Amino acid sequence: MSRRVSSGLHREIPSTSIHQRCIIDSATLSTHDTMKTSISALASFASLVSSARLLLQIPTTHLVNPSTLPSTTHATLQSSGLPLDTYLTRSNTFNFNNVSAGSYLATVHCRDFAFEPLRIDVSVEEAVEGSGEMKEVIRAWQTFLGNDWDNKGESRGEGGNGLVIEARPVGQKWFYQERQGFSPLSFLKNPMILMAVVSMGLIFGMPKLMENMDPEMKQEFEEMQKNGVMGSGTTNTAQQLQNFDLASWMAGKTDSGSAVARAPSPAGQAKKR
Repeated sequence: MSRRVSSGLHREIPSTSIHQRCIIDSATLSTHDTMKTSISALASFASLVSSARLLLQIPTTHLVNPSTLPSTTHATLQSSGLPLDTYLTRSNTFNFNNVSAGSYLATVHCRDFAFEPLRIDVSVEEAVEGSGEMKEVIRAWQTFLGNDWDNKGESRGEGGNGLVIEARPVGQKWFYQERQGFSPLSFLKNPMILMAVVSMGLIFGMPKLMENMDPEMKQEFEEMQKNGVMGSGTTNTAQQLQNFDLASWMAGKTDSGSAVARAPSPAGQAKKR
């Protein structure tokens, strides 16, 4: 087999060498393709395992001044593994670095104040659909302890790497109950004191009322007291209730009829004598 050269001469090239060159070229091309595929796979894997960074910031409100919080104040990000823990910095923030993708419960632990818990989701998504470039996306919501994890409250922020999320205080912690001082109003609200005041008013107020009463009405009132009508009314009523016979009343009998029936006749008494 021969091949024409530019000089016009004929040169014989073995067919085996041409075949070897073709094999070498195809192997080189396949090696380049494999390297490109490996590099792209490594890049995508690196983007998947890349870690996010987020900050929890305590805002200055009328309830709390973050600059006065104790040095033991710290925050945690808790998921299925070991929790991430960090302390409060001078800039009033909690810095969390190397946060992998997942769903976390963010809690601020403070001695003097209570803060709302947060749900923070870290995910890796495409920057532009179809581009293949990946980026970290951080989303934060208000959450409620003791409820379903999917029960999310208001959104507290959404963004990329380095997102700043506010950790809002909800109230101050009280470990001791303050002793109440003396209050005249609470003293007068005591039932025993009220009963004593009413009794004293009746004792000292009734004579004054009797002096200003009409003479005829005053005389009637004195007669009623002498006859015992006012004092014995309650006593008679109580005695009647105690001596009430339910069976006789249901049978249609009256007290007068039963009294007459129980009283012996004079004729019977004469016979007995």
